Amino acid sequence: YYITNNLSVGSCTESDMETIEVQKFPLMGSNMQFDMATKSFIERHQPPKIDTTLEKVYNLLTDPHSAKVKERHTKAIKKICEKYSGGFYLKDVELVKQVIEALVGHLHRDSDYTGSLVQIVMLCGKSFLKEKASDDAVYGGCLTEFLVQLVKLIELPNAMVQIAVTHCIGSLYCTPVPIYNDRPQACRHEMNIKAIEDSNVVSIFARELKKMEDDAVYQEILHLLLFLSLSSSNCDCLLDMDIIEVISKNMVGACSSNNSKLLQLSVEVLWNVIEYGSPDKVPDKFEIPSVVKSLYYTFCHFIKKAKTKQDLQLRNDVMSVTQVLVSRCPNAPLLECGFIKILTLVATNSEVKTSDPLMQGFMMKPINDDFELKKATLTTLIGLAENDAMRQVMIDAGLITALFDYVKPNDSVCSVDWNSAQYEELQLQALSSLETLAPLCLEDYMKGHGNTRLIMLLEWACLDFRYPEGDYGGHGNSFFGEGGYQTRRAQLRYTVRVLLSVVRTGNENVIQDLCDQGLIGSLIVVLKKYKDTEVPIELSILSNSLLILSVVCEHDSNRKATFGDEGVSLLLKFLSLDSEKFSSGLGYHKLLLSSVNAIWCCVSFMNQDLFLERGGIPILLDLLERCPPSMQNLVLGALLDLTEDARAVPHVVTWRGVGQKTAVSLLIELWRMEEQVMGVKRDKNHIMTDPATPLQGLEQLNSDISAHALSSTPTLAILDVADNMRAKIYAMLFRIGFKNLNPTNAKDQITLTLIENYLDFKVGEVWEEIIAELMLDNITPIKSDREALKQIQTVIAAKSEAVKRHQMEILERESRIEFEEEQACYQQIKFNFKQWEQQNASRINFINKTSDYETLQISKQRQSALAEKSKQDPPGMRDTVEHETLLKMLTTTVHSGRHINVPLSDNPRLPTPHKVLPAISPTRKSERSVVTQ
Repeated sequence: YYITNNLSVGSCTESDMETIEVQKFPLMGSNMQFDMATKSFIERHQPPKIDTTLEKVYNLLTDPHSAKVKERHTKAIKKICEKYSGGFYLKDVELVKQVIEALVGHLHRDSDYTGSLVQIVMLCGKSFLKEKASDDAVYGGCLTEFLVQLVKLIELPNAMVQIAVTHCIGSLYCTPVPIYNDRPQACRHEMNIKAIEDSNVVSIFARELKKMEDDAVYQEILHLLLFLSLSSSNCDCLLDMDIIEVISKNMVGACSSNNSKLLQLSVEVLWNVIEYGSPDKVPDKFEIPSVVKSLYYTFCHFIKKAKTKQDLQLRNDVMSVTQVLVSRCPNAPLLECGFIKILTLVATNSEVKTSDPLMQGFMMKPINDDFELKKATLTTLIGLAENDAMRQVMIDAGLITALFDYVKPNDSVCSVDWNSAQYEELQLQALSSLETLAPLCLEDYMKGHGNTRLIMLLEWACLDFRYPEGDYGGHGNSFFGEGGYQTRRAQLRYTVRVLLSVVRTGNENVIQDLCDQGLIGSLIVVLKKYKDTEVPIELSILSNSLLILSVVCEHDSNRKATFGDEGVSLLLKFLSLDSEKFSSGLGYHKLLLSSVNAIWCCVSFMNQDLFLERGGIPILLDLLERCPPSMQNLVLGALLDLTEDARAVPHVVTWRGVGQKTAVSLLIELWRMEEQVMGVKRDKNHIMTDPATPLQGLEQLNSDISAHALSSTPTLAILDVADNMRAKIYAMLFRIGFKNLNPTNAKDQITLTLIENYLDFKVGEVWEEIIAELMLDNITPIKSDREALKQIQTVIAAKSEAVKRHQMEILERESRIEFEEEQACYQQIKFNFKQWEQQNASRINFINKTSDYETLQISKQRQSALAEKSKQDPPGMRDTVEHETLLKMLTTTVHSGRHINVPLSDNPRLPTPHKVLPAISPTRKSERSVVTQ
């Protein structure tokens, strides 16, 4: 209960009750007296209480008896908005929709309901609240339907309501949902986005945008579409609604009225739709001439009248939209609309003078906005240079001349006072542009003395800034300047790339002119400068330099001679790189491939003697052994090319790799690896399991012969020769000589048998394909041809069986040799045990003699008998005197000197230490007991 303070009965009216200061006093107990008259007066003069539940408010709005109480409706809506200031509950979404429908009905009769409707709509812009965690799944569909009905309010001819609807949807789509700890949680932001996209409200806004005449509402809807167009599904919906032409048309009108806000929104919406729209739908809508003309008119408008910072930024935004349009819509009518010409004039404004009226009043200045515009126009034009007609317009407008203006040392004078960092970026981009443009217009390139300019820039870039000759250090800005900080490496990299693109055209006049100006010597200087580098940009320079030398020297012996000794030495150094660097990601693999390519083009025949003298063949074999499998085919090809010279074969034969591996073993191992990758049918010993397909892998077995039946299409048997290394391995071993090969193990011999018959098997494959193609085309050969084909098949089958039998014989022979070696090992083991048994028996006899006197006597008698038998009895000497050879009373039974060795160990298998004792005579009885023991 509440009691008013200083309430004066009779002086308080109904209107005053709202402003009366109320002081709260809790009524406690029954002792407090309360003036019933005062209470009755308050109750009579207070306004009726309004039930703030949505259902009763809806009843209030729809009750025919309260249809004209507008103030009560307004206050009820106000109370509702205060109660649900944090957002409506998701379970009440149907009631909210009914309340809005009721308000719309009242709005048709009375415009004073606009404020109430706007309040409810704006409140719907807050994320709906959940009472249960399952409300998302239960009421998600209801929310989607509600949004559809809510967005349809934009069809009402009321600007305030239309703006409120756009703000509501924008708030739901863009505002993240906070997390509360002391109140119900709101629906997730992702759910709101999904509901908006599923409801397809974008199509409603697009439909209304077409017929919208109110500029303020048009801008609000366009502002909302700017955020909605960040979704690809919404962009596709906008494309389906044909809204692009409307936006483009109104953008041109905004140029006339200088409405920069509308221009900015239109440009950004078009940008989003081009970038995020479906690649299939975007060209259909943006390749329309009216759309391209609108962009062209807008760009020209800013070229002529852009003065402020905002206008310059909008101009650059239009340029960015054009860039994206070129990439997504290559067939857009840019040439027909005059867009190519204006872009070229802008790109060449600071280097080429023009009297075109479109460029009157425009002058490129060294400010960031103009700098960005120049880079963007160059990028766009180079992207279109493949088109012959567009390229001719660019050339006529002086694009080549403008690009050549930057092909000079950085300390030269420039037409625009760019700072050093800006000039470096433009110079590098100009070189990158020439890399694409120069091969397409060699005649204009030569007219501009492009070779001379590039050679001079190459020589300047080779000078290190640390030396007195040069004092320039790069800034390393932008994509083009990466890796060039405080050096000239960025200029050197792009100069080399332009030269590479020019020489790859194969134009002999251009190449000869470059060589006459010292290209080969300059590139060798570059190779010597960075030969020990580990910097990625320098590795790229080395790779491209070697590629240029390969193209230049390939068909000219004089140029190979110029490459000469220095070039071969540098090439060998690059081929000797550590194998661990190949997979480092720095670019060593590119340098290696370029070096291998240079062997074919710069070394073969002319410089081969130098290459062999410097140990090039062993270096290549080392590289073949340690390089990744993806590079082995190329290395082996270069090695095979060098072995055409018979002097290279001994270098191959005498090579030894890791673990003293020979070149033959290495090649056989590569053959097995290649067949394992191909899936050729072999058993564990590498013996062919299917003589009908001795060489075919899985791809060849599973292929359809009809796909290669055309005469212009090489068959799989022929493609197989180039796809893998087996043909090269066969050729290499053939040059060494199969008779000179002596593999040490049976597995290598089995594989070598296959390699030796590779050519026969390959010929058989080709004949099998010929027969299959004849059957496919329903062609029946004549009798003699049939017999020939049958004979060929018989010979091939017999050859395969013979090879398989020979492989089995090798395996059996190896098994027999292994068995014999095993038996010999067993015999050795038996002999060792026999020796041990004899030694054991001798020891036992020795112990018996030392422990049993009778045994000792018997042994003594045997010794004497053997001594008598050993005496010779020659004729005529019977009367001679014989001397004793043994000491009398000797107690030992062996022929010994003054000492004997007695083993002390009981285990005859262990090393036995011996103790030296004197020979004992029976006269020394005190010592004989020791011997007995």
